[in-house]
Amino acid sequence: AMEQQQQAGALTMEALAANRTILDPRLHVARPAACQLLAARTLRDLLARDHETTQTSLQDPLSIRCMPSIHGALIQAIDHARLAVEIELNAAADNPLVLVEDALVLSTGNFHTASLALAFETLGLAIAQCAGACAARFIQLTGSGRNSLPKYLSPLGGASAGFVPLQKTVTAILAAIRHKANPVMLDYLPVSEGVEDHATQTLLAVSKCADMIVLWRRLIAMELMAAAQAVDLREGITLAPATAVIHASVRTHVPALKEDRPLGANANVLYAALADGSWRA
Repeated sequence: AMEQQQQAGALTMEALAANRTILDPRLHVARPAACQLLAARTLRDLLARDHETTQTSLQDPLSIRCMPSIHGALIQAIDHARLAVEIELNAAADNPLVLVEDALVLSTGNFHTASLALAFETLGLAIAQCAGACAARFIQLTGSGRNSLPKYLSPLGGASAGFVPLQKTVTAILAAIRHKANPVMLDYLPVSEGVEDHATQTLLAVSKCADMIVLWRRLIAMELMAAAQAVDLREGITLAPATAVIHASVRTHVPALKEDRPLGANANVLYAALADGSWRA
């Protein structure tokens, strides 16, 4: 999903003629935080072309301008969660623990996965941050009138609803993600007559992350749909090679909006492609 989010963000930058200087590596060397350099480089590669583009604004909304730091923080959280899982998979968490070489059997608390739970709580918060920016970009594309795009991304204008109905869907999905981002590792009660008086709720922390990824990918699908529609409506636009492939991939699964129609089914089709591996970009 992280790669797909980078692709959606790049296509949005194309659609809104965003200021590309935010990706200048010198900016990120000046603040080399949390994989920010890597995230900026990926976006820069997706937007690379032989000629300069004309930007339409000096300072874009933060959901666009701060993509490298938002995405970088999530990349770092993913790496940290992966490391925590690898440690657990290769660790001895038995209680008691048998030390064969020393001929000892010792009581241990190694089964207590506080670091694993905390890694996934952090991952959940990072996903929620990234999903929030994704949703904000969708609103910028579909409802802000920014950069002279047709109202609601409808080519018809007037009373046409365009992408407005999906704004409500995006808002509801983001609310669900934010709800799941609330920490669970602090919610426990003493059990076993007070012997087990502390818990980590690791299973809940991990499972809610899995739920959040599903919801986040649905937001990515809708950002891709909106960005592709905005590209179609912008006259004279020439996409970078990589973003042209992304746009074509969206159109493989979802036709352009030419008149009002329910968009939920299209969003489901694109989400399924992102989730099942049939997405190619």
